[in-house]
Amino acid sequence: MLEAVNRVLAEDFTAPIDIPPFNRSAMDGYAVIASDTKGATQKQPVTLEVLGRTYAGDAATYKICSGQTVAVATGARIPAGADAVVMVEYTREDATVKKVQIFKEIERGKNVAVKGEDIQKGKIILQRGTWLRPQDIGLIASVGAKTVKVLRKPKVAVFSTGSELVEPGSELKTDVVLYDSNRYMLQGLIAEAGGEAVNLGICKDDEATIEAALKQALQYDVVVMSGGSSVGEKDYVPDVVNRAGKPGVVIHGVAMRPGSPTALSIVNGKPVISTPGYPVASYFAFYTFGRPLFHRMLGTSGLPEAKLTAKMASGIKLHSGMQTFLRVKINVAANKKGELQYLAEPVSAAAASIQRTLTGSDGVVIVSKNRLVKGQKVEVLLLRALESAASGV
Repeated sequence: MLEAVNRVLAEDFTAPIDIPPFNRSAMDGYAVIASDTKGATQKQPVTLEVLGRTYAGDAATYKICSGQTVAVATGARIPAGADAVVMVEYTREDATVKKVQIFKEIERGKNVAVKGEDIQKGKIILQRGTWLRPQDIGLIASVGAKTVKVLRKPKVAVFSTGSELVEPGSELKTDVVLYDSNRYMLQGLIAEAGGEAVNLGICKDDEATIEAALKQALQYDVVVMSGGSSVGEKDYVPDVVNRAGKPGVVIHGVAMRPGSPTALSIVNGKPVISTPGYPVASYFAFYTFGRPLFHRMLGTSGLPEAKLTAKMASGIKLHSGMQTFLRVKINVAANKKGELQYLAEPVSAAAASIQRTLTGSDGVVIVSKNRLVKGQKVEVLLLRALESAASGV
């Protein structure tokens, strides 16, 4: 069942049992008939006969009548006849005479976890399309299930194009070659979005080589490639895709920065996403188009994205008519009233080639306007947890 973490539930999951499976104590104390405690105070306690003790896991052996009680531990079964539990802090027991004094009046049902209170038998507790988290796996295990049905991950072929690229780990023999980082980043993003990446390596800038790679890639559910999607002399990808099958390239060029050369295609029913070669552009192209595609294929909205509201620490002018992914650092500062607030400091407006703007940023502001002014409220999509900032607010 642990293999189901970060997978998508294939069908509604119905509880086969009640949780708790019986009425149980939510506190250490004494199981009582609530009406027996009427008027109990510190100065005028009610005295009850203690029949015995029961702990979590003990079988049902006691039944109480008026004037009687059973000492219960947290999680223990409530004895028949009892309808409330008085916390041990409001009692004093004399074990020598099997009596306990109750110093507080308690209402019926108090400190009792009722059968089926958490989970009711026959009820749907997780819906189809749920992105399973560790706590969901715990919920499934709590009702005794050892397995759960999940959807098959889409298999996604990934390859990079570029004669300047070499495999990480190999020697850089000249100063005009680069390590292929995009392919590894994309594989990580695919896994994060619920897909299973199939690494097809690097293609040189040659039409025949790219055509052969695409033919192999189309055996899988989705194709994601990096590089060659622009309109340069050696950007062969759009032409190769168009020859591979119908309808071919559907969108070539998107009003976003970074990532404008992105191409979206369908080849014989298979989605093909062509991301730019610049790492930051490739990242946001996949974020914008790849994640929603996989979530749609899996019938899920994915995990909720972590967001926060911040104020711009400084103003910035952006490209008009473009959706800009503005990377920001988040800081915490006090306003004039002494209240702590989040401040978003721009890291870079557009630079698609500066990979460190991804790792050096806390989050992204997606902006459709041509400028942001200092003090303006913005929504920040977090790229990582804000341990230091969160501790201050």
